[in-house]
Amino acid sequence: MQVDSVFIRALGAFLPESVPPPAPDEQSSEAGGLTGALVAGEVAPPELAVRAVRQAFERGGVDPAEISLLLHASVFHQGPDGWLPPAYIARETLGTAVPAIEIRQGCNGLFSGLELAVDHLAADGSRQAVLLTSAENFDNPLVDRWTAHPGSYLGDGAVALVADRSGGFARLRSLATVSVPELEQLHRGTRPLFPPGATSGQKLEFGARAKEFGELNLVPDGQQRLAKARDEVLARVLAEAGTELDEVAWVVSMNNSRPHVAKRLIEPLGLPMSRSGWEYGRGFGHLGACDQFVTLERIVAAGRVAPGDKVLMLGVGPGISIGGAVVEILSVPAWN
Repeated sequence: MQVDSVFIRALGAFLPESVPPPAPDEQSSEAGGLTGALVAGEVAPPELAVRAVRQAFERGGVDPAEISLLLHASVFHQGPDGWLPPAYIARETLGTAVPAIEIRQGCNGLFSGLELAVDHLAADGSRQAVLLTSAENFDNPLVDRWTAHPGSYLGDGAVALVADRSGGFARLRSLATVSVPELEQLHRGTRPLFPPGATSGQKLEFGARAKEFGELNLVPDGQQRLAKARDEVLARVLAEAGTELDEVAWVVSMNNSRPHVAKRLIEPLGLPMSRSGWEYGRGFGHLGACDQFVTLERIVAAGRVAPGDKVLMLGVGPGISIGGAVVEILSVPAWN
């Protein structure tokens, strides 16, 4: 969709210490390029999100009373079963009666959240701002963060952004999300739908599931379908933003190893790796739905943007869902 008058007013992140992998592997090799993953210890994801929100509010001068909706995107377990993390985040940071809703769209969660935020603001002219958060902590007996997700490590951290209709340091120019449902089983493999894996002690092993799916050969042209959907999303958000690819200053995606980012995104676009945000996340690990917006925060904080710069963003999550957006930098915030 072409987006009018929705801005990123504030952006914050909480990033714990980066820890190197316990042993050399393909991903930490010179070719892979990864240096480690962020590890938060025993700090729960909702608390990580609270810390990111507080930074965003301070940076943007945000009054909690301006927020009319809170959306929290999550991937892994966030706390006690049957309990919802957005309520905790709302109590700790807003203290108001606005709806606080969790989004379960995997690593594509914040793109889906932004679509909901845009619609929420457009539906009522009295609404000013939406708070979006995401946070993960993979320090869990069911997860080996170094092997669970081929092409990346799994890292802990949080991000928070305020989408505001009155202004901000960046403008959301376009946004799109599509699904490739025929590839749903890629992230499930042959695992049963019931009982849930966590209740029966099954480990999170995306590589094994993908191998099982491949051996079934249910969708022989799966990679081609995925690439086609990715290209369609990117072409759509560029066109709706009125932007050509050569006008894009940065391309940001997930915190994967260098070959994954290069071969699945940067090279198909005909761009050099120097225009990707890969360098900023190589020591973070894959932070669930946080990656793209943490990278944006890091690029801005490092002073690597200027007014008029366009940032092309891509997200992929189980389902499969693919999200894309174009963000235009309007000014360099004082916190950079």
